[in-house]
Amino acid sequence: VPPSARAAPGPARGFPSAPCRERSMLLPLLLRRARPRAGLRWQHRVAVEVANEPILEFKPGSPERQALQKALDDLKDKTEEIPCVVGGEEVWTADVQYQVSPFKHSHKVAKYCYADKDLLNKAINAALAARKEWDLRPVQDRAQIFFKAADMLSGPKRAEILAKTMIGQAKTVIQAEIDAAAELIDFFRFNAKYAVELEQEQPLSVSPSTNSMVYRGLEGFVAAVSPFNFTAIGGNLAGAPALMVSIRALGMLYLPVVLGCS
Repeated sequence: VPPSARAAPGPARGFPSAPCRERSMLLPLLLRRARPRAGLRWQHRVAVEVANEPILEFKPGSPERQALQKALDDLKDKTEEIPCVVGGEEVWTADVQYQVSPFKHSHKVAKYCYADKDLLNKAINAALAARKEWDLRPVQDRAQIFFKAADMLSGPKRAEILAKTMIGQAKTVIQAEIDAAAELIDFFRFNAKYAVELEQEQPLSVSPSTNSMVYRGLEGFVAAVSPFNFTAIGGNLAGAPALMVSIRALGMLYLPVVLGCS
């Protein structure tokens, strides 16, 4: 704007004539009293309340310590069978392997098999076919599955997943409690919370126009290969894409078995 066209200095619009210092003191008050423009429509959001999972102490004689000791005793010298699961069907290939306990190599904690190329392609096709129905499921319904999984880990399945993490990854009780229980539960709950709230985020609309945005999952599939030493990361790598309608190929030990699903 050329200098000749500029407005002469004067009080800011909407503020009383006062020194700058006084106007700066009035600004917070005016902002608190500000109202949306006429015709401006805001989207109402429903907040999902979650909290961080408490970390248990496992003091002598405590219920959680007794439950964990029983779970450890139940797993003594036990071998868990973990087949490939394709379209809800358990499949074993000829390439069978065993995972041993890091601190007791004579204990085979899990029997599993490597998938071959044909089985991988079959799994991808089955996942893509299942995606069509999963994508139509409301995000609230998808979130409820993960809230339920978190509740199971927090309650009846806590001792079991802790024991399997301790034996399979050579972790202490507090290391397992922080990882396999508290962190994984928080992943499931907070991911579900943010997914529900994200879909409620919509553009502003000014009458008579209505602006809206449709959230869609990623096309294709996500290959989630879990690390050997973190139960929580393995659950999150597979769970987050599934929650957001991305079909995943999952390689993770124990979690499906603990939750009773695949």
